[in-house]
Amino acid sequence: MNVFAINFMLTALMSYMGTGAKFKVYGGIKPSAGGAETTLLAAAVLADPEGVVSGGMLVLAQADAAGDIALATGVATWGRLETADGVWVEDFTVSGPSGSGQVKITAVDPAPGDPEGQIYAGGTFLLGTVILGA
Repeated sequence: MNVFAINFMLTALMSYMGTGAKFKVYGGIKPSAGGAETTLLAAAVLADPEGVVSGGMLVLAQADAAGDIALATGVATWGRLETADGVWVEDFTVSGPSGSGQVKITAVDPAPGDPEGQIYAGGTFLLGTVILGA
């Protein structure tokens, strides 16, 4: 598929997601596509539009540059992109920086001995670079 077609599909995806779409991270075992949620650790509300499409890629952007508040403490193992209405778009594996997850989670100033991908309740959850597409 050519880049023009991919850009078109990613732009349509942004339109479909709507204002208030979210990227959520969870602890626990990743379900089958669109399956039941496990422990919600944090949710980033996406910007409007949700990001920038260029070169066959969509780079997601968080609505609040200061981040969103983490809801629970735990190790992030999977993530979900959903529309503003809570409709499933896609699920992803999540890991710490040295893991094999499609999305990497990095804790700033983690406590000694804490695992990679640790989320802390009440902490700030910031999206770094999240790229969808080619």
